[in-house]
Amino acid sequence: MAGFTTEALVREKFQLTDTTLVPVSLVNRNIDDAHLIFLRFLDPIFDLPSPAAPIVLGETLLAGAYLLRSIASGAAFARRKVTVGGQRVEPSGKTEALNTQADVAEEEAWRTMERYLVVIPTDKLAAATDTRPVLGEG
Repeated sequence: MAGFTTEALVREKFQLTDTTLVPVSLVNRNIDDAHLIFLRFLDPIFDLPSPAAPIVLGETLLAGAYLLRSIASGAAFARRKVTVGGQRVEPSGKTEALNTQADVAEEEAWRTMERYLVVIPTDKLAAATDTRPVLGEG
């Protein structure tokens, strides 16, 4: 399935030029994932062969966010704590920085595509409501 964005656009937007650390297959897999998620919320009238520029940018940002999280996950698994002569070398904050950048990119993606969506996705699982008496209380 072809997404609205491309590997080249994602790499350029996020400055991911190293194809060894960030292989083509990883970029394309995240583009496919972003496209599938995006299509769940896209208003069908905008699902065109030549989408509007904000749709392409939004999907580029969303794919980039997913890609950054994939890279962060890999970095987290590769972390090693090293102790040499009593001195500990702690892993860098790379994963946290990548995840923060991914969060920012994802928020920007949904904001960019907002007017093209049927529903704006939310990461809130539940909303709090006012307290009301139940079972005869009050």
